[in-house]
Amino acid sequence: MAKKKAAAPEPAGESAPMWIISYADLVTLLMSFFVVLYALKQGGAAQQLNTAAAIAAQFGAVPAPDAMDEFSLRVNHYRGIPVPTRDKPMGRTDNPADAPDGQDPRVTNIRDGKELASGGLILFDSGSAVITPNAARVVAKVADIVRGKSNILMIKAHVSADEIALRTDDPEGRNLSYLRATVVADELARLGIDRRLLRPVPCGANEPLKAQVYDNETLRQNRRVVIYSTESTLSDYFPANYVPALLPRPTAEK
Repeated sequence: MAKKKAAAPEPAGESAPMWIISYADLVTLLMSFFVVLYALKQGGAAQQLNTAAAIAAQFGAVPAPDAMDEFSLRVNHYRGIPVPTRDKPMGRTDNPADAPDGQDPRVTNIRDGKELASGGLILFDSGSAVITPNAARVVAKVADIVRGKSNILMIKAHVSADEIALRTDDPEGRNLSYLRATVVADELARLGIDRRLLRPVPCGANEPLKAQVYDNETLRQNRRVVIYSTESTLSDYFPANYVPALLPRPTAEK
């Protein structure tokens, strides 16, 4: 009887170098990391703050005993420490407002962005501290945003570099910028905003929106007042049951 031939061995499969395993693990971890970043972005600022506070708590972060900012309170929450309760987050508005008129009508909310009207700038003519009709409309829209709130408002006023030469007695432009901040504060008070909320801040020519520019239209962007809402409220300086005294809304003259 004839002998059976032994079956030929199957060809060996292709092999990969050992480093490819570590490389694949690295790529997987990177993909997971980017997915987490994307998920945080989709969740918004509140979710990002929660996640950052949870991570800080896991790494043993201990806020100062008297810290009352929202991040510190959330860290303490994840550490199992009771935190003071509020009716709503400090400085946050329930009624998002329409954007004011401007070249870039973009409004940030009071709690996160602080700048109330970044597109509708309150602009002034060269050397002037008189509110123009367009600037008055922007101030009115900002007043509508903050009316009824108790956040302290920073009214930061600026001048353009070419205005410095117009006033030899004001070499840094602070006097002119203070006048601009004051007239905007006066207009807000006339529109019913409690004057105790208003903080005029003269910035002079130190923070140009457009640097190294020479044409009048671009320079005009630096002759501006920008209103910011801070996290501080009147309740930080007055009893909790304090209610801001708002002036009656003015009516148009007949």
